[in-house]
Amino acid sequence: MNELSKIEKEARLSIILVEPSKVQNIGSIARVMMNFGFKKLILINPKVNLADPEIEIVARRAIQIIEHAEVIVSDLRDLRNDFSLLIGTTARVGSDYNLNRVAISPEELFTKELPLEKVGIVFGREQHGLTNEEISMCDLVVSIPSHSAYPVMNISHALAIILYELRKVLKLEEPADSYGRPKHRGANYSEREQLKKYFNQLIMKVNYHPEKLKVANQAFSNILSRGYITGREVTTLMGVLKWIELQLK
Repeated sequence: MNELSKIEKEARLSIILVEPSKVQNIGSIARVMMNFGFKKLILINPKVNLADPEIEIVARRAIQIIEHAEVIVSDLRDLRNDFSLLIGTTARVGSDYNLNRVAISPEELFTKELPLEKVGIVFGREQHGLTNEEISMCDLVVSIPSHSAYPVMNISHALAIILYELRKVLKLEEPADSYGRPKHRGANYSEREQLKKYFNQLIMKVNYHPEKLKVANQAFSNILSRGYITGREVTTLMGVLKWIELQLK
Protein backbone atom coordinates (compact mmCIF):
# COMPACT_ATOMS: atom_id res chain seq x y z
CA MET A 1 0.00 0.00 0.00
CA ASN A 2 1.58 3.30 -0.98
CA GLU A 3 1.58 6.42 1.17
CA LEU A 4 -0.78 8.31 -1.11
CA SER A 5 -3.48 5.66 -0.72
CA LYS A 6 -3.26 5.94 3.07
CA ILE A 7 -3.66 9.71 2.89
CA GLU A 8 -6.66 9.37 0.61
CA LYS A 9 -8.33 6.93 3.01
CA GLU A 10 -7.63 9.10 6.04
CA ALA A 11 -9.09 12.14 4.27
CA ARG A 12 -12.42 10.37 3.79
CA LEU A 13 -13.16 10.36 7.51
CA SER A 14 -14.19 13.36 9.64
CA ILE A 15 -14.50 13.64 13.40
CA ILE A 16 -17.56 15.72 14.32
CA LEU A 17 -17.99 17.27 17.78
CA VAL A 18 -21.43 18.60 18.73
CA GLU A 19 -21.32 21.64 21.02
CA PRO A 20 -17.98 20.86 22.75
CA SER A 21 -17.64 22.87 25.95
CA LYS A 22 -14.22 21.93 27.36
CA VAL A 23 -11.00 23.26 25.86
CA GLN A 24 -9.04 20.31 27.28
CA ASN A 25 -11.21 17.83 25.38
CA ILE A 26 -10.82 19.66 22.08
CA GLY A 27 -7.06 19.71 22.51
CA SER A 28 -6.94 16.04 23.51
CA ILE A 29 -9.14 15.01 20.59
CA ALA A 30 -6.89 16.82 18.11
CA ARG A 31 -3.87 15.07 19.61
CA VAL A 32 -5.51 11.63 19.32
CA MET A 33 -6.47 12.36 15.73
CA MET A 34 -2.88 13.22 14.88
CA ASN A 35 -1.66 10.09 16.70
CA PHE A 36 -3.67 7.97 14.26
CA GLY A 37 -3.18 10.10 11.14
CA PHE A 38 -6.60 11.75 10.80
CA LYS A 39 -6.93 15.50 10.30
CA LYS A 40 -10.51 16.45 9.40
CA LEU A 41 -12.25 17.96 12.44
CA ILE A 42 -15.71 19.56 12.37
CA LEU A 43 -17.01 21.53 15.34
CA ILE A 44 -20.76 22.17 15.58
CA ASN A 45 -21.64 25.25 17.60
CA PRO A 46 -18.61 25.08 19.95
CA LYS A 47 -19.15 26.56 23.41
CA VAL A 48 -15.52 27.57 23.93
CA ASN A 49 -13.09 30.12 22.57
CA LEU A 50 -10.96 28.21 20.06
CA ALA A 51 -8.19 30.78 20.57
CA ASP A 52 -7.89 29.81 24.24
CA PRO A 53 -4.15 29.17 24.83
CA GLU A 54 -4.95 26.09 26.94
CA ILE A 55 -6.13 24.29 23.80
CA GLU A 56 -2.66 24.60 22.30
CA ILE A 57 -1.03 23.49 25.55
CA VAL A 58 -3.03 20.24 25.43
CA ALA A 59 -2.96 19.74 21.66
CA ARG A 60 0.74 20.61 21.22
CA ARG A 61 1.74 19.79 17.63
CA ALA A 62 -1.84 18.84 16.78
CA ILE A 63 -2.97 22.47 17.14
CA GLN A 64 -2.88 22.64 13.33
CA ILE A 65 -5.92 20.31 13.24
CA ILE A 66 -7.91 22.81 15.32
CA GLU A 67 -6.65 25.77 13.30
CA HIS A 68 -7.98 24.13 10.11
CA ALA A 69 -11.17 22.75 11.68
CA GLU A 70 -14.52 23.47 10.02
CA VAL A 71 -16.85 25.34 12.38
CA ILE A 72 -20.63 24.99 11.91
CA VAL A 73 -22.86 27.35 13.88
CA SER A 74 -26.17 25.52 13.50
CA ASP A 75 -26.71 21.78 14.02
CA LEU A 76 -26.09 18.27 12.70
CA ARG A 77 -28.86 18.55 10.09
CA ASP A 78 -26.66 20.85 8.01
CA LEU A 79 -24.12 18.05 7.58
CA ARG A 80 -26.39 15.07 6.97
CA ASN A 81 -26.37 15.17 3.17
CA ASP A 82 -22.62 15.77 3.03
CA PHE A 83 -21.82 12.26 4.32
CA SER A 84 -22.54 8.84 2.88
CA LEU A 85 -22.33 7.42 6.42
CA LEU A 86 -22.79 9.13 9.79
CA ILE A 87 -21.78 7.11 12.86
CA GLY A 88 -23.13 8.33 16.18
CA THR A 89 -21.50 7.48 19.51
CA THR A 90 -23.25 6.82 22.79
CA ALA A 91 -22.63 5.47 26.26
CA ARG A 92 -26.38 4.91 26.76
CA VAL A 93 -27.14 1.77 24.82
CA GLY A 94 -30.73 1.13 23.75
CA SER A 95 -32.81 -1.98 24.26
CA ASP A 96 -35.36 -3.76 22.10
CA TYR A 97 -37.76 -0.98 23.10
CA ASN A 98 -35.40 1.87 22.10
CA LEU A 99 -34.24 0.97 18.61
CA ASN A 100 -32.67 4.39 18.02
CA ARG A 101 -29.87 3.51 20.41
CA VAL A 102 -29.22 -0.09 19.40
CA ALA A 103 -25.43 0.08 19.22
CA ILE A 104 -22.56 -2.06 18.00
CA SER A 105 -18.96 -2.16 19.18
CA PRO A 106 -16.07 -0.53 17.25
CA GLU A 107 -14.72 -4.00 16.49
CA GLU A 108 -18.03 -5.00 14.88
CA LEU A 109 -18.33 -1.69 13.06
CA PHE A 110 -15.00 -1.49 11.29
CA THR A 111 -14.83 -4.34 8.84
CA LYS A 112 -13.57 -4.62 5.27
CA GLU A 113 -17.15 -4.12 4.11
CA LEU A 114 -17.49 -0.66 5.65
CA PRO A 115 -17.68 1.93 2.84
CA LEU A 116 -15.29 4.82 3.44
CA GLU A 117 -16.54 7.08 0.66
CA LYS A 118 -17.28 9.88 3.12
CA VAL A 119 -17.76 8.97 6.76
CA GLY A 120 -18.37 11.14 9.82
CA ILE A 121 -17.99 9.95 13.42
CA VAL A 122 -20.19 12.09 15.67
CA PHE A 123 -19.50 12.77 19.35
CA GLY A 124 -22.03 14.54 21.57
CA ARG A 125 -21.77 16.97 24.42
CA GLU A 126 -19.52 16.17 27.35
CA GLN A 127 -22.40 16.38 29.82
CA HIS A 128 -25.14 14.38 28.09
CA GLY A 129 -23.96 13.22 24.66
CA LEU A 130 -26.16 13.23 21.57
CA THR A 131 -29.90 13.79 21.73
CA ASN A 132 -32.34 11.16 20.44
CA GLU A 133 -33.04 13.39 17.44
CA GLU A 134 -29.33 13.60 16.61
CA ILE A 135 -28.95 9.85 17.04
CA SER A 136 -31.84 9.33 14.60
CA MET A 137 -29.92 11.31 11.95
CA CYS A 138 -27.05 8.83 12.13
CA ASP A 139 -26.89 5.64 10.08
CA LEU A 140 -25.17 3.63 12.79
CA VAL A 141 -24.56 3.94 16.52
CA VAL A 142 -21.37 2.70 18.13
CA SER A 143 -20.72 2.17 21.83
CA ILE A 144 -17.59 0.97 23.60
CA PRO A 145 -18.23 -1.83 26.10
CA SER A 146 -17.03 -0.63 29.50
CA HIS A 147 -17.49 -1.47 33.17
CA SER A 148 -21.01 -0.95 34.47
CA ALA A 149 -19.70 0.87 37.56
CA TYR A 150 -18.43 3.72 35.38
CA PRO A 151 -19.57 3.24 31.76
CA VAL A 152 -19.11 6.82 30.46
CA MET A 153 -15.70 7.36 28.89
CA ASN A 154 -13.87 10.60 28.23
CA ILE A 155 -14.43 11.61 24.59
CA SER A 156 -10.75 11.56 23.65
CA HIS A 157 -10.30 8.08 25.19
CA ALA A 158 -13.32 6.78 23.27
CA LEU A 159 -12.00 8.33 20.07
CA ALA A 160 -8.62 6.65 20.54
CA ILE A 161 -10.27 3.22 20.74
CA ILE A 162 -12.44 3.88 17.69
CA LEU A 163 -9.56 5.16 15.55
CA TYR A 164 -7.37 2.26 16.65
CA GLU A 165 -9.97 -0.21 15.40
CA LEU A 166 -10.31 1.73 12.16
CA ARG A 167 -6.54 1.78 11.56
CA LYS A 168 -6.46 -2.01 11.88
CA VAL A 169 -8.88 -2.25 8.97
CA LEU A 170 -6.96 0.25 6.84
CA LYS A 171 -3.76 -1.75 7.28
CA LEU A 172 -5.48 -5.00 6.30
CA GLU A 173 -6.56 -3.63 2.94
CA GLU A 174 -4.09 -4.43 0.16
CA PRO A 175 -5.39 -2.79 -3.06
CA ALA A 176 -4.13 0.79 -3.16
CA ASP A 177 -7.46 2.31 -4.16
CA SER A 178 -9.93 -0.28 -2.87
CA TYR A 179 -11.77 2.40 -0.90
CA GLY A 180 -11.57 5.07 -3.59
CA ARG A 181 -13.01 2.93 -6.38
CA PRO A 182 -14.82 -0.05 -4.83
CA LYS A 183 -15.83 -2.90 -7.07
CA HIS A 184 -19.41 -2.40 -5.92
CA ARG A 185 -20.50 1.17 -5.23
CA GLY A 186 -22.00 1.58 -1.79
CA ALA A 187 -25.51 3.03 -1.62
CA ASN A 188 -25.49 6.70 -0.72
CA TYR A 189 -27.69 8.42 1.87
CA SER A 190 -30.41 9.54 -0.56
CA GLU A 191 -30.71 6.02 -2.05
CA ARG A 192 -31.11 4.45 1.38
CA GLU A 193 -33.69 7.08 2.34
CA GLN A 194 -35.66 6.33 -0.83
CA LEU A 195 -35.71 2.62 0.00
CA LYS A 196 -36.94 3.40 3.51
CA LYS A 197 -39.70 5.54 1.99
CA TYR A 198 -40.87 2.67 -0.25
CA PHE A 199 -40.84 0.29 2.71
CA ASN A 200 -42.92 2.69 4.79
CA GLN A 201 -45.43 3.20 1.98
CA LEU A 202 -45.81 -0.54 1.53
CA ILE A 203 -46.47 -1.42 5.15
CA MET A 204 -48.97 1.43 5.40
CA LYS A 205 -50.87 0.11 2.38
CA VAL A 206 -51.20 -3.34 3.93
CA ASN A 207 -52.66 -1.70 7.06
CA TYR A 208 -49.83 -2.77 9.32
CA HIS A 209 -50.51 -2.03 13.00
CA PRO A 210 -50.43 1.81 13.23
CA GLU A 211 -48.94 1.68 16.72
CA LYS A 212 -46.03 -0.42 15.42
CA LEU A 213 -45.24 1.56 12.25
CA LYS A 214 -42.50 3.68 13.84
CA VAL A 215 -40.76 0.66 15.35
CA ALA A 216 -40.97 -1.30 12.09
CA ASN A 217 -39.49 1.59 10.10
CA GLN A 218 -36.71 2.05 12.63
CA ALA A 219 -35.90 -1.67 12.57
CA PHE A 220 -35.70 -1.60 8.75
CA SER A 221 -33.46 1.48 8.92
CA ASN A 222 -31.16 -0.22 11.43
CA ILE A 223 -30.79 -3.27 9.19
CA LEU A 224 -29.86 -1.08 6.20
CA SER A 225 -27.29 0.81 8.24
CA ARG A 226 -25.60 -2.14 9.89
CA GLY A 227 -25.22 -4.12 6.66
CA TYR A 228 -23.13 -2.89 3.74
CA ILE A 229 -25.64 -2.33 0.93
CA THR A 230 -24.73 -1.38 -2.62
CA GLY A 231 -26.53 0.97 -4.97
CA ARG A 232 -27.47 -2.00 -7.14
CA GLU A 233 -28.98 -3.81 -4.15
CA VAL A 234 -31.07 -0.75 -3.29
CA THR A 235 -32.39 -0.64 -6.87
CA THR A 236 -33.23 -4.33 -6.73
CA LEU A 237 -35.03 -4.09 -3.39
CA MET A 238 -37.04 -1.07 -4.54
CA GLY A 239 -38.09 -3.11 -7.57
CA VAL A 240 -39.22 -5.94 -5.29
CA LEU A 241 -41.24 -3.59 -3.08
CA LYS A 242 -42.86 -1.98 -6.13
CA TRP A 243 -43.76 -5.42 -7.46
CA ILE A 244 -45.33 -6.41 -4.14
CA GLU A 245 -47.33 -3.18 -4.18
CA LEU A 246 -48.49 -3.87 -7.74
CA GLN A 247 -49.62 -7.39 -6.83
CA LEU A 248 -51.57 -6.08 -3.85
CA LYS A 249 -53.54 -3.83 -6.19
